[in-house]
Amino acid sequence: MKQIIVFAGALALCSSSALAQTPRTFNPKDTVELELLTHSEVTERLHNGTTSVLVVAGGTEERGPHTVLGGHTIMAHYRAVQIAKRLGNALVAPVLPFVPAPTGLREGTNTPGAIGISPEVFKQVVLAEIDSMAMSGFKDIYVMGDHGGGQPEMKAASAEMDEKLAPKGVHVYYIADFYQKTHDDVDMYMYEHKLPIGGHGAMMETSEELYEEPVPGMYVRPTYKTVPFDPTGQTPEQWKAARDARMAREAAAAAGTPQPAGGGRGGRGRANDPNAAPRVNNGLTGDPHPATKEIGKVVAEFGINNSIAEIKKLTAEKRGASGRD
Repeated sequence: MKQIIVFAGALALCSSSALAQTPRTFNPKDTVELELLTHSEVTERLHNGTTSVLVVAGGTEERGPHTVLGGHTIMAHYRAVQIAKRLGNALVAPVLPFVPAPTGLREGTNTPGAIGISPEVFKQVVLAEIDSMAMSGFKDIYVMGDHGGGQPEMKAASAEMDEKLAPKGVHVYYIADFYQKTHDDVDMYMYEHKLPIGGHGAMMETSEELYEEPVPGMYVRPTYKTVPFDPTGQTPEQWKAARDARMAREAAAAAGTPQPAGGGRGGRGRANDPNAAPRVNNGLTGDPHPATKEIGKVVAEFGINNSIAEIKKLTAEKRGASGRD
């Protein structure tokens, strides 16, 4: 009898373990990624009111020796999916993995793996993607990117296509806050919490990729805690002074009293400091050592919430409170 009880207990334990390890089934109704849907499923979504789509650019470039080349695409994809899910009526087009002027791709000093595309070609790709989404039946197309290179082209392409498609009831919007406002907000968060500010491949990117990676080490190698970095860029005080000066100029321009450009950089950066430590030249221009998943969640939420707020604002301006022309 005792053996039967032990066997039954072992069987129940094995069954529980097997159940816990059973992979979840895929439900297309739970996904917002266009490439994971069939054309029939997209048609059904469109008929049911999912008539918005996000056209997003990432990028492939060096990010220091501790983070993967596809960081921009990974972060852009994560934010875009979250934005679409929270909006409730949007899908995400395949994220573009290349942009103009990627870091590490320069004549004579290129880093293996970086992928660049000329501004002219990039703009044409964005124009074609917007046009494709319009032909598919989407009525509101939101264009945004996670890399500094390509922002002017995305803005110009959005304006051109909005003018072209508006007579058909289709609108195209450039979502600047996906990039610029988010960077400003993140830098201010770092400043207020006495954390390292800015720098390529540093705190912002490393933390967000730590938060988003499915398994440890997939996007960020453990060396992020000790990797050497270039002591370049601005100090926190210089950054704050430059930010305040820029915002003052923007406010003055909005009020009709523009001020001269320039200045407000808060002093010279550490790159020109004769007392700065020797350069490392490894593609990392800021300190990623204090990065954490918790900070990464804060960073991601800035990007998601800023984008949603701008999407809703611009859509209301185009379509009014009813959401229609």
